[in-house]
Amino acid sequence: MTLPDSPTVPFEVVPYSKAKLEQLLVTFSDSSSSIARKLHLDYFEGYFGQIGAQAIIIEHDYVDRDFLEDHAAYYVRCFQPYKRYCRRLHFFRCEVTQESFSKALNGDTDGVPIDTLQEKYLGFVVVKPLPTTVVGRTCLTTYESAGRRYFPIARDYDANLFGISLKIRNTLAFQEQDSVVAACATSALWSVFHGTGKLFQHPIPPPVAITKAAADRLPASTRLLPNHGLNPEMMAHAIRSVGLEPFLLGVSDHYVLKSSAYAYLRGRIPMILGINLFDTSTNPASVMGRHAVAVTGYSLGHASSQPYGATGFRLTASRIDKLYVHDDQVGPFARMEFDGTDVSCKFPNGTIVSQSSISTSWRGSDGAIGSGRAISEILLIPLYHKIRVPFQEIHDGVLHFDSFLSRIGRVQTTPIPDELEWDIYLTTVTDLKEEVIKDLSGDQRPQLLTRSFPKFLWRASAIVGGKPLLDLMFDATDIEQGRCLVTVIERNIEISEFMHEIFADEAVEMIMGQKHRFSASIAGWFRRNPSLK
Repeated sequence: MTLPDSPTVPFEVVPYSKAKLEQLLVTFSDSSSSIARKLHLDYFEGYFGQIGAQAIIIEHDYVDRDFLEDHAAYYVRCFQPYKRYCRRLHFFRCEVTQESFSKALNGDTDGVPIDTLQEKYLGFVVVKPLPTTVVGRTCLTTYESAGRRYFPIARDYDANLFGISLKIRNTLAFQEQDSVVAACATSALWSVFHGTGKLFQHPIPPPVAITKAAADRLPASTRLLPNHGLNPEMMAHAIRSVGLEPFLLGVSDHYVLKSSAYAYLRGRIPMILGINLFDTSTNPASVMGRHAVAVTGYSLGHASSQPYGATGFRLTASRIDKLYVHDDQVGPFARMEFDGTDVSCKFPNGTIVSQSSISTSWRGSDGAIGSGRAISEILLIPLYHKIRVPFQEIHDGVLHFDSFLSRIGRVQTTPIPDELEWDIYLTTVTDLKEEVIKDLSGDQRPQLLTRSFPKFLWRASAIVGGKPLLDLMFDATDIEQGRCLVTVIERNIEISEFMHEIFADEAVEMIMGQKHRFSASIAGWFRRNPSLK
């Protein structure tokens, strides 16, 4: 029996091009006026060009769970008969024709080989049967790393095309904002939950359920549906609805933004970045509005770390030149670049302030891509409830420890290099022990492998020339008032002996404790434990 709204054929195969993709979006959404203006088209052109798309297989009559939930909650009750079946566009990095794919399904040996389809699969885009917000659940393979791009939160997704098992590796689901049952914050949260759901084992709610979960913090005078935006308190309530704890940070300072985003992303935790968009095609730049995106990756584009403040403290995170975000109005893994551009921003009250900005793919009033720039405001990080110690506490403790080592180096000769780079990030006991198996030898190896550790750890590695000299391991599940240091992994005998010598006096630990209890706990560890042999 033919399904309602069903075409006469179950699939079509077409060569990929920007024009063809635009035509498909227009055809399947019954809208020509708004599709051409979408940033998604320009973004997808560059994205598919970089990952090498050559062919599209169109799967008709596709039932998408997330859209079906939204359809049941809102669209089914409309007078206009909105369809409930979507199309799913599958992209391949190889040539495929209608004939060769039909033969493959028939089992003919001269059809396109199924293992070729599996090997060259790039992912899919679901097209929703709506007038404007047509880009539904999208899973596309990420860019090649090139030694600098990192997507720690990426996971694998499975797809099945008429019995052919396909896999999209290292990606995170994306979809465009639906202004009826969702807003940009809802779409960003939905993508974030696809990452935390895998990591922390919680259900991944559809957009309409996220909006409803936030409704407990919705002003009484505001309708739930249609929904046009969530404030930070409402987003936090949605995070709590899946069993996680929201952690809010102000990130107007780019050092705080880079270091915090890096520290949690390395722990595979995506997060919400709240930004204020400004139109720089006007002078001064005018407010376009607030926006929320899901932070999904970063690029370590700078060759060396940058010294911070008067102490000269160096973080690996300071090498970040770009963040990659799921921006529902642009596309998945969209670039936001720290290019050092300050913008004179005019706020609605008439105040003009010069602020550090980040490049985006947004258009200003002149229509030029990039003339809309972002001012970072907040990070909202969804955390497992046992991750209690915040990054900033670890950062400050390590900073004071590094400062002490620098002062020692100014008055005596030490084996510690002048410019240590500190790599601070969240990790797990599983990742730690897997690395110990791979990289560590000597007496520490069996001790670390057989020892009990908390599930979540903060790791601060002192690095020179890309190689760690020592690793400070902190208990991320401890109370903030605790000392938190679990152990130190020593990797250099000369530095180990020096550390144990300078921290042998208990008075040094007491002096360091006046600055920060974590730096004191590091000194105490070296005093109480034997040096590396």
